[in-house]
Amino acid sequence: MSNLDILYEVDPTFGGIFNEWRVKRVQKLEQVLGKKWFKGKKILELGCAYGNVGFYFKSLGADVTFSDGRQEALDEVLRRDPSAKVILIDEDTDWKLNDKFDLIIHFGISYNINNWKQDLINTIKHAKYIAYETAVNRFNNNIEFKIKNYKYGHEYRGPINNIGSLMSISMIEDIFNNEKVEYKRYDDEDLNNQGTIYNFSDNVAYTKTSDEVIYIEAWYNPFVCGGRKYWIIKNNK
Repeated sequence: MSNLDILYEVDPTFGGIFNEWRVKRVQKLEQVLGKKWFKGKKILELGCAYGNVGFYFKSLGADVTFSDGRQEALDEVLRRDPSAKVILIDEDTDWKLNDKFDLIIHFGISYNINNWKQDLINTIKHAKYIAYETAVNRFNNNIEFKIKNYKYGHEYRGPINNIGSLMSISMIEDIFNNEKVEYKRYDDEDLNNQGTIYNFSDNVAYTKTSDEVIYIEAWYNPFVCGGRKYWIIKNNK
């Protein structure tokens, strides 16, 4: 079995279309940092699910800690590798760890939590590098939608606390600028796969008519979805 095979999950909960999604996210990270970079590095995988990404980097010699907001997911990680380091983190809370990491992997989480700004700032505080991926809305001003009551096909997928967020690129990059980190967004076609478009370019202003929260039913709502975006962030602090 090659290292890459580790990213392919046979359980349909996180298999299927998620497999290509994982492979392309990981390959982009390797393109940027280099495959040899990961050996000996201290990595935290947030929202790890069954740990495929973390196990992959562990196979390259990294010291990996697995985190998820569901204990059931961490139990499965431990079933697969009893020596795995695991931490239960509900990222909708103001979480803090007494540790810092060379890299934090933050794939597909922000649109599944309500307090995404707080979570992203906490992530930045704990890492030298961050691989950050999320769905975004299609608007170029600071507008945010809340995703509520959507069922993602399995109880282990989607928001733990029933509310997600679909924010604009500008809201995310405002946080990067405020935190004074270096970042690059990769809108590359080679990231695209079934249902996930990264080179989506429809970027228009949205006029909000009230201060009320705007609810939508899913991140891929065709009227507001701007595809997905991928950043690699460097924290020099």
